[in-house]
Amino acid sequence: MSFGEMTITLDDVACLLHLPVRGQFYTPVSVSQEQAAELAVELLGEEYDFALRETVLQRGGYFSQQWLYESYMRNANFYGKHDCAARAWMLMLVGSTILADKSYTRVDAKWLLLFSDLSAVHTYSWASIALVCLYDNLNDASMFSTRALAGYATLL
Repeated sequence: MSFGEMTITLDDVACLLHLPVRGQFYTPVSVSQEQAAELAVELLGEEYDFALRETVLQRGGYFSQQWLYESYMRNANFYGKHDCAARAWMLMLVGSTILADKSYTRVDAKWLLLFSDLSAVHTYSWASIALVCLYDNLNDASMFSTRALAGYATLL
């Protein structure tokens, strides 16, 4: 920029991470503990009480990365549950990189809806999702009381 400042752009995200720019834009909607547990039942093949216990333990609509890994391991060994295993793995992967939060151990359940239809995962504009998540985290980090930056800091 002519006034000496710079920022990360959508083109930068696409070039650095090789993520697609074109595609559907996903607008996340926050989910409660109960909604997160219902999503885990529907999309990850988990039992409601087991999933609800995890969201209560995480104090919100979140799953720990360890819980997602264990969900992946449980489902990978069952015939007919490979789609549930794939969802758990992809949510864990994306939640620990481009959609990371400050804890770096939890994944927001609102991102699970991205993987509801596995055949449509490639149709999303992943670069836009990554950039929006980064800007949202930068907005939070600009507050005086904030002590840490969340998000995929590699982009900075």
